[in-house]
Amino acid sequence: MKRDTWIAIAVMAVAAFAAWDVYGLKRGAALFPLLMSSALFLGGAVLFVSSLRTRKAQDEVAQEGSETDEAPKRIWLPLVEVVVLTALFALAMPWIGFYPATFLYLAVFFALRSELSRPAGLAVAVAMTGLIYVIFSLLLAVPTPVGPLAPYL
Repeated sequence: MKRDTWIAIAVMAVAAFAAWDVYGLKRGAALFPLLMSSALFLGGAVLFVSSLRTRKAQDEVAQEGSETDEAPKRIWLPLVEVVVLTALFALAMPWIGFYPATFLYLAVFFALRSELSRPAGLAVAVAMTGLIYVIFSLLLAVPTPVGPLAPYL
């Protein structure tokens, strides 16, 4: 099997575990994670089907001797950026709190990976952080981490 198929299987497994793990939460608090794990599973299923459908076409192109070495090289930089950024988000959250860390994550992500201008990227980061606040704090009443440095921010 090719890499996309394995990635799809891994994504569906993570989503299934996340959905299973959510059942320990209260009903209101479990709704959003359950919806997200369902969406993740659906995305993995779409990738799985797509990888099986395109396998034959890619094998035919590879047999014709076309240059396919450039595509895998270009995917690593964005992947590494997202992994490092997500790790920094996870490390910063206990210190500065969930919402400031979320804003910084989104702002840096849009600066690195988006075609939006810097002001537009910042505006979207502010709007998305506000939406996340409304969903988690106001609608679902989910307590979020507030770090020791949060009062100084």
